[in-house]
Amino acid sequence: MFPQEHQDKFAKLRAHFLATLPEREAEIEDMVSTLMEKGPSKKVYENLFIATHKLAGISATYGMAALGSRAEEAEVLVDEARKQRPDEKRFYEILSATDMLTEELRRVAGLD
Repeated sequence: MFPQEHQDKFAKLRAHFLATLPEREAEIEDMVSTLMEKGPSKKVYENLFIATHKLAGISATYGMAALGSRAEEAEVLVDEARKQRPDEKRFYEILSATDMLTEELRRVAGLD
């Protein structure tokens, strides 16, 4: 087991991460709204990839496996889209994956 000092620092970092979830959820929602309104955009896909990649990486560190899994599912789809424009079916898969991710973000953040 880690010394109490390290546990306290980790708890503070986790609390800070939790506090950022509403902002992260809003950011992802804004990017998805832009995709829906304006259609596929390389820049939006790039920013969405970065956001989902960060969430996928850090969520498991803080013991949020479900959030990390949802983020990783979206990340994989968005990564493909930023490399090659998605067809309509793949575009809707991205929208579905990001919707499930934002639902999980709201659940974890206590926004629902």
